[in-house]
Amino acid sequence: MKFENFKLAGLLLLIACSNPPVTTPTLEIAAVTELGVVGKPVSVLARDGGNTALIGGKLLWTFGDTLFNPKSVDGTNLRSNTAALADPNSPLVVNEPLDVNGAPSQFLPFTPEEKAYNDSSGTPSDRIALWGGDILLDSSGNGSLFYLKLKVKPGVLNYEFLGVGLAHVTPNATTATREPNLLFTASEPIFTTAMQIGTDVFLYGNLGAQGVMLAKVDAAHINTRGLYSFWNGSSWVADLNQALGVMPRVPGLSVSYNPYLQQYLAVSSGILSNKVYFRTSSRPEGPWSSPLEVFTGQTPPSGSIDYAALEHPELAKDGGKTLFITYYHPLGGFSGELRAVEVKLK
Repeated sequence: MKFENFKLAGLLLLIACSNPPVTTPTLEIAAVTELGVVGKPVSVLARDGGNTALIGGKLLWTFGDTLFNPKSVDGTNLRSNTAALADPNSPLVVNEPLDVNGAPSQFLPFTPEEKAYNDSSGTPSDRIALWGGDILLDSSGNGSLFYLKLKVKPGVLNYEFLGVGLAHVTPNATTATREPNLLFTASEPIFTTAMQIGTDVFLYGNLGAQGVMLAKVDAAHINTRGLYSFWNGSSWVADLNQALGVMPRVPGLSVSYNPYLQQYLAVSSGILSNKVYFRTSSRPEGPWSSPLEVFTGQTPPSGSIDYAALEHPELAKDGGKTLFITYYHPLGGFSGELRAVEVKLK
């Protein structure tokens, strides 16, 4: 199946098929400007995701499924994830280590068992995949990343979510080190959208009809599942079963505190559309405003849509008045690009 539809399958499992509310927040947009395409090696046909973090003065880009041609020296045309580095002053110009065939390397390495399964399957439609989420800086200046582990199965829209893990990356590195055990299990929300405020880390994750759930933990203990608490609509509780959604399900999500707005800002793609929406709140747990339509991505080929809209707060300017947004734009077949957009607030 087409790459954009194949990767989109995981997103479609997380969203509702209803239209978003029409109430408009007080947030106003002054201008939207296309900035261009996030760079990639000439061998790379497509890679989505596009989370970023400033680590050691460099901008670390992490990507999801990465398709390339010719094959790598180890005989594959697909990496489950890759990464690249950039100067934060030129964020679209990336560089990364390549093998002699020009193929990128894996960012989140597989365990021997995962690699053995993928090797025995030999097909992209039956494999273990690791897709990265947000990266937080830890007290030592390294990065801690929340990632989704899943099993891709044959057929359309057929993903088995296996849990959320934690990995670590050092400055100037494009390979991470994974914690040995998963942090959240398959039955728990997909907690890969992370934000740190002071010593508190907030994690947002989709969970079926319950919408986006919210977890909180002290930054020093992000790898300890038993110390997480969850928002139940009025207080933080230890029992995830008591948690309530803080916003409707969305196909991907980024959340940050915006100093210009003096509010929290949530950015997401539209539901089965090419639109990008903003929501605001005075607190991480909400209440969140109804979505404001900010811009429509470039028109993709018939049968596909733009997706994976993310804000990159480390690239914001003017105290948060000017925002840097990316989204994945299919080009057809097995090709696509990450496009960057500048949004200026009034």
